[in-house]
Amino acid sequence: TVGLMECAAQFLRKGGMLVLYGAYKIGGTSVESNLKFDESLRSRNPAWGVRNLEDVVEAAEKEGLESVQNVAMPANNMSLLFRKS
Repeated sequence: TVGLMECAAQFLRKGGMLVLYGAYKIGGTSVESNLKFDESLRSRNPAWGVRNLEDVVEAAEKEGLESVQNVAMPANNMSLLFRKS
């Protein structure tokens, strides 16, 4: 997440958008299917897993990316929209 945000901040122009799609935890929890997915990912590599939405937003903000909108998507996923300030 940190590396992605660093690269986005480096390569996006002012006003440029970054759109992320996937499963996220909110407040450290999610629906059962996303928690099982998280467990499966972490069993393969402890560095992997479903990210906490709050951590993703914090990493983006540290790189000058403003959270613009979070959109609920099918299958308990989300689209996150960030704009470079």
